[in-house]
Amino acid sequence: MSQKIILFLSFFLFLFSYHFAFANVEINEIMYDLKTGSDDGREWVEVFNNSDAPADLSILKFFEAETNHKLKWIQGDANIPAKGYALIVSDPIKFKIDWPSFSGTIFDSSFSLSNDGEILAIKDENFNIIDQSIYNSAMGARGDGKSLQKISGVWIGAMPTPGTENKIAYASPFLPSSPVKKSEPVPVKASSENTGQDTLENEKKLLSSDSHSNLNVVPEPNIAYVAKSASFPFPIIILILLLGAGGGAVYFIRRKKIIPQTGDDFEILDG
Repeated sequence: MSQKIILFLSFFLFLFSYHFAFANVEINEIMYDLKTGSDDGREWVEVFNNSDAPADLSILKFFEAETNHKLKWIQGDANIPAKGYALIVSDPIKFKIDWPSFSGTIFDSSFSLSNDGEILAIKDENFNIIDQSIYNSAMGARGDGKSLQKISGVWIGAMPTPGTENKIAYASPFLPSSPVKKSEPVPVKASSENTGQDTLENEKKLLSSDSHSNLNVVPEPNIAYVAKSASFPFPIIILILLLGAGGGAVYFIRRKKIIPQTGDDFEILDG
C-alpha cells in the first residue's frame, strides 16, 4: 500500500513540475518590423524559460492571432534550460543571414507578423494558453532597427538581443571635456631700436599671457618723469626777457665808455 502511495506522489510531482515548467515559458522579444529590406522570412520571436527546470518547446504550439503554427526544432537543444532562451523564426536561412554568429536554440515556424500589431500566444498540446502577448506599433520598434523587448514586465523598443538578456543601452549624459590648452608665452623679440618703454610693455605681456598662472603681477611704482619741455607762465617769461635785455645794455655801455688817457690837456673855461 505504501508503494502505491509513493508511486502516486511521484507521478503527481512529475505532472506538477511538468506544468510548472511550461507555465513559465514566456514570449520575451518580438522583431516584427525590420529597418531595411523586406520583412518576409526575417521576423522572429524570442521565448524565455523563466523557471528552474528545462522545458521542451517542441511539444508546444505557437499562435499568431488565431493561426496555429507548429514548432520544428532546427538548432541547439529542444529542451530550453532553466533561465534559458530560444528563438522561433519564420525562415532559418534568412535568419542566419541576418545573424550569422547566433549559436542558440532555433525553432522554425512559418508565420508573418503584422506591422500594425496582433496577438501572439504559446499553447500546450491541449491548446491551453501558457503565455500570451499583445503588441502594436505604438509600443515602439516600428522600422527603426529595434525590437520589442519585455523588461521588468514592460514592453520597450530597444536594440535586438536575440538569445540573450533584454537590456537598454543608455548613452552617457556627460561628454568628455576637451583639455584646456594653455596659451603660449608671447616671445620678446630683441631689437636695438626698442626703448626702455617697449621692454617694459613686453614684460607686461609675458606676465599676463598665461591665464591659468598663479603668479601675481606686481603693480608698477608711480615714477615721475621730467618733461622734455616745460611751459612757464607768461609774466615770468617777460621778466626773464627784460632782465636779459637790461644786462645786455649795461654790458654794451661799459664796452662803449670812453676812458680818458693820461697826459691829456684840459682847458678850463670860466663860467
